[in-house]
Amino acid sequence: MYIYADFNNRDASGYLRLNNNGTVDDLFAAGISLVEGMKLTVSDGDLVAEIIVHMPGGELVWRGEVVGEISEVEEFPSGRANGDGG
Repeated sequence: MYIYADFNNRDASGYLRLNNNGTVDDLFAAGISLVEGMKLTVSDGDLVAEIIVHMPGGELVWRGEVVGEISEVEEFPSGRANGDGG
């Protein structure tokens, strides 16, 4: 399963911010509550990556640290939690 994340929405440390509407919608649809250290697979339809979730920092926003490489995908993964493509 993939959770939406905007790879252009990063904090000063380079972590992905997990506060976009698509991210929140996907987490809700999947019944996922974020927890420090949780591993998730995120995608924006063009890119996909594994992240480790980190508690909110100074911005009070949950964040995801990309681990490994960010890969390109040819089309939006079919396993998206809310399945609506956006």
